[in-house]
Amino acid sequence: MNSEVNLLVLDQSASNTAYAEGSSSPIIEENMSYINQLFESYPQSLKAVNQSGNSLEAYQEIEIAENEVTLNLERIIKENQSSEKLLLLSDFQKSVIDNNTSTFSDSSKGFVLMPPYQQKPNNIWVDSLWVVQMDDGSGNEELKVQISSLGESGDINIALENDEQLIGTQQLFLENKGKKTVSFPIKRFSSDMSSSFRIQLEAGDLDFDNTFYFSLPERSKLKILLLAESKSNTLLSTVFENDELFTFRSESLNNFAFQDLDEYDLVIVELGNQLNNFASGALKTYAAKGNNLVVIPKTNFDQYIFLEDLGFSNVSNISRQDKTPVRLQSPDLQNPFFRNVFNNMNEAISMPEAALYLKWNSGQKILSFINGYPFLGLTGINENIFLFASPFDQSYTNFTQHGIFLPVFYKIAFSGKKENQTQYFFLNQDVIELSKSDIPEGTVVKLQQGEQELVPDQRISGNEMRLILPQEDIKSGFYSIINTKTEEKLGVLALNIPKKESETGYYTTAELQSLFQDQENVVILDGYDFSSIKDYIDETKNGFPLWKYFLVLALLSLLAEVLIIRLLK
Repeated sequence: MNSEVNLLVLDQSASNTAYAEGSSSPIIEENMSYINQLFESYPQSLKAVNQSGNSLEAYQEIEIAENEVTLNLERIIKENQSSEKLLLLSDFQKSVIDNNTSTFSDSSKGFVLMPPYQQKPNNIWVDSLWVVQMDDGSGNEELKVQISSLGESGDINIALENDEQLIGTQQLFLENKGKKTVSFPIKRFSSDMSSSFRIQLEAGDLDFDNTFYFSLPERSKLKILLLAESKSNTLLSTVFENDELFTFRSESLNNFAFQDLDEYDLVIVELGNQLNNFASGALKTYAAKGNNLVVIPKTNFDQYIFLEDLGFSNVSNISRQDKTPVRLQSPDLQNPFFRNVFNNMNEAISMPEAALYLKWNSGQKILSFINGYPFLGLTGINENIFLFASPFDQSYTNFTQHGIFLPVFYKIAFSGKKENQTQYFFLNQDVIELSKSDIPEGTVVKLQQGEQELVPDQRISGNEMRLILPQEDIKSGFYSIINTKTEEKLGVLALNIPKKESETGYYTTAELQSLFQDQENVVILDGYDFSSIKDYIDETKNGFPLWKYFLVLALLSLLAEVLIIRLLK
């Protein structure tokens, strides 16, 4: 196909911010400079558009399309009917070619491709991150960050920033298509801690998608409720006396307003022989929602049906008159419950004792007697219902005076916290759902990033806020969520480039030449520079001049004549 190039298509997707081999500028800047030079050289015959089909002018300021935008060549060609041959300037992620296979097969149209990669490029990105609660009573957490790679990355420097202040670094090595997880401690109760965090990745010349934005919801105190038939257990109140971490309340089991149960992160019930149907139903409903519930039997316990309904089968009383104490087994440190609880525990440590009182044969054993009976059991679909086998009276057990008492209860308490989750979203998510408490119905919010302000379509219902993002205007980074009436900041929205941009591989020059070797309408240029484009366009405009053939033939004839004369001598 000898038609001339008359349409330039510029790929502005986020991956084009990476650098081509040997280049000092991002691919998109290099490609735009080629468009500028082509407009200067051929001002009358070229038109340029971006991947959305919008027209481009020479020396136009180019912005990256951070959202996931599919390059649809069929639509671009239909909108530019007079174009017979187009030059595609892209980084040639595989989706660029694979999504347009049928269009490239149209022999009536010509395509010129100039790939920037001779070798497959590497890339790294944040695959996911989450928070793990520390169980030492400090209120601190660990941020887990999983890093993925495309190609061997070498040493990667990982920096954690809070409100643009460096708070931690890690280094790791990733092999091709590898994944590794690193940890950062986070002091969530620090008065200097902002809710805006970001991960920065550095590894040689890997420059694309190396920033990941996320937020941590404002950390509130754990709300603990103790329900007892009579005087509350002072031992339990001392466990949760840390005012920085907990709000503790003790109420009568018979007089509590059970409609308020859902306000609490953990409910502890000291249960004897008094439990009316309303209280029983409310507690079972609370646990069925996934909330943490702890049951501690009193010395007059007889609520076996209630425990059966919670999921502990074949519960029975095995108490002995002499209350003979039985030692507890050392905890199984491989059990996820004890992760980060006893990091330095000596397995030979002396364990507390307790008199046998209740037994059951279902669920998970967190702590056991040496005879195999459970001392602390766990059941429930969400593993959120705990049962102790012995009353906490000193005549039954010394567990409450032992060193493991406090960390075990801290673990139970923090495992029920629902707010210890990172919050991050991607630009290709049309609808963002946020949990926001205490926002009145009718509140209108705006998103603010620097001088940019956006008012998205929105709906607030109860604790849920739904935002419909304006796809054309939104970009990665942090947006403050602002009440438009009071200008009060309600939270932070963290938005990231879609992971698909990072995970997709690339076609090299050789791969594209092999892929299109049987298609004369697709030309793959060898070099990635302006001269490659200009030479090709000049050749198709002017043809290859015949005088060049005659000049080559004359030189060959002269060489042959010289050789013949020398041989004859």
